[in-house]
Amino acid sequence: MQPASPPPPPQPEGRPPMTETTPPVSPVAPAAAEATGAQVRVFSPNAGLIDGVPVTAPPYGDIQDIVISILQQRAQQLGAPTPAVITDDRYGGEIRLLVHPDGSTEQVG
Repeated sequence: MQPASPPPPPQPEGRPPMTETTPPVSPVAPAAAEATGAQVRVFSPNAGLIDGVPVTAPPYGDIQDIVISILQQRAQQLGAPTPAVITDDRYGGEIRLLVHPDGSTEQVG
């Protein structure tokens, strides 16, 4: 016969007990996500996707400026260049870029 376990500590009124103590694990490791970089697809001068999220340029704006701006913000948050693979359906081409925190870009690969 095993000794009885001690009762759980009392919970404050109105709060359910906490059951989950660890955050869920992402299916893609952070290093792997960083290595692949952003996946960008441009459909028109005003519309595209960044990692599956729709982005649009304002009237008389250019989607290229919006995409670079978003990738620059990511680079600033990371404190390092953000790699990106950009597929442009307007021209049927693909390019690999590094977008730096200062907004400059360089072609890679």
